[in-house]
Amino acid sequence: MPDCTDARTTLIMSIYAQLLDKALGQTHHDEASTTGDALAQLLELHHRLGANLSGYTGADWAPAAVADQLAYDVALIEFCRRLGIEVILTRFGQPQHERTRLEQALVARGIRLDEFDARTESGEPSHRVYGQR
Repeated sequence: MPDCTDARTTLIMSIYAQLLDKALGQTHHDEASTTGDALAQLLELHHRLGANLSGYTGADWAPAAVADQLAYDVALIEFCRRLGIEVILTRFGQPQHERTRLEQALVARGIRLDEFDARTESGEPSHRVYGQR
């Protein structure tokens, strides 16, 4: 007998990938926007996602959590695409796995999102990118 939990998880994850596809289709691609602007937005959303992780409470916690994750994933995908990192939306059937893969691809290029968060919280400048000081 098939496990209903696995089928539901697959369906829910597929729905997330569909929501992400729709969200990406609704973003406005500003041609004048720089890679630095895209990085700044990604860092802001990364920090917000980490800060809100344990703060979701009340009846509307699920929509708020999904909205924050979608916003972050859109920014992550757009930034990765600017850098030529391959993004395959169907891999977001398991969002955390694909999110981690893309973040690791950024680390391979010298961009450590967690370090920016730590520097911002400690009061140090958070604008060091690509090994610049």
